[in-house]
Amino acid sequence: MHCILVDAYSSGRFLPAALAKHGATCTHVQSSATLPDFYLRTFPKDAFAPQDALVHDGDLDALTEKLLARAPEFIVAGAESGVDLVDQLAPRLGLPSHAAATARVRRDKYEMAAAVRAHGLRAPDTLRTGSFDTALAWAKGHGRWPLVVKPIDSAGTDNVHFARNTVELCTAFDQIMHSANLMGVQNRAAVLQEYLAGTEYFANTVSVHGRHHVAEIWRYHKRLGPHGAAVYDYEEPVAPDDPAARTLRSYLLPVLDALGVRHGPAHSEIMLTDRGPVLIESGARIAGSILPDVVDRCFGTDHVELTAKALCDPAGFERWAGQPYQLRTGLRYISLIAPRAGRLTSFAGFDRLRELKSFAALNLGVEVGDTVQPTVDSATSPGTCYLLHDDPAQIESDYRTLREWEQTGELYRLTSADSPIDSTELPVARR
Repeated sequence: MHCILVDAYSSGRFLPAALAKHGATCTHVQSSATLPDFYLRTFPKDAFAPQDALVHDGDLDALTEKLLARAPEFIVAGAESGVDLVDQLAPRLGLPSHAAATARVRRDKYEMAAAVRAHGLRAPDTLRTGSFDTALAWAKGHGRWPLVVKPIDSAGTDNVHFARNTVELCTAFDQIMHSANLMGVQNRAAVLQEYLAGTEYFANTVSVHGRHHVAEIWRYHKRLGPHGAAVYDYEEPVAPDDPAARTLRSYLLPVLDALGVRHGPAHSEIMLTDRGPVLIESGARIAGSILPDVVDRCFGTDHVELTAKALCDPAGFERWAGQPYQLRTGLRYISLIAPRAGRLTSFAGFDRLRELKSFAALNLGVEVGDTVQPTVDSATSPGTCYLLHDDPAQIESDYRTLREWEQTGELYRLTSADSPIDSTELPVARR
């Protein structure tokens, strides 16, 4: 069987190997010639022969013709940047697809909220506009601060702001309108949403023919960055029998129906408020920035593996879909937070993390010689660290040690951002 994989970046880079385990070969399609470098640098170069790595140049007919010649059986997005192209290609290739009429609601945060609300489910009050005057009038009419301000179709915490007054609203709106989103596309509008108070979660799912399976549910812990944007702190899985997990699952499945999600993976963020769960946003793709082998040690499987399993054996999906996941041990996924800028001179500080009793894995997005920026959002985090242990107290202790090392400078061996580095004195950078 053959798969079309669009944008195998971030966690999508693990899909080729997972699909191969189930007997599938892949053609890779890069959705645009101008994707940002932080995506491109995660591409699994050894996974595809040159003739199996295509770049979409905007000619959809020509791309469709090339892909039809490969007789694919399914198509999937590996990253948020590939979601739109998958929705365009799937019906042209005659492949299982999401509901075509709702394609825009899976990318546009305003349309997403409207679609959920139209199905009788709670969603945040939302405005989409390219005019600050309109944004300001809506904010005054809404009458409650803070407000969430973000691009209409980005991902992660890219340009997500919490505006506490009209001045901060103006600053956030201006920053969004004068920048590109995470996929490198210029923002032409911003979304304003009511601030949801509660506990934030995310759920990873896999769907086949409109039937949804919840692979895992995690609880977010975030903090406000120096410029008012949300910064990821850490995430922890939630037991399937936790009351919150049951509530979220009952809400999420009809939400996926409302968004027209029918085939493949999805990653959904939900706020559990005192009035019940409310969708923040959902992406029809693999969860970003995960290491499947570590997640597997906790759950016995992972989002990447379950996606490959469902796509390659849709009939078999019926046998295991709906079965609750299990937690085998404690796990914490920590986003590194760089406190200052500088050029990375050594990995020695990061190597100290291996001294932690619960250390499981480290996934760095920087190399020796790179300029590390202060972390203000998900894109400026230097990487992630997994802590895994049967004792929650050990994980908590090691987490606090990690954060202390960040603040004292023991983790990041940095020199001035504009200082020259003699590469002959540095260790070889590791991927």
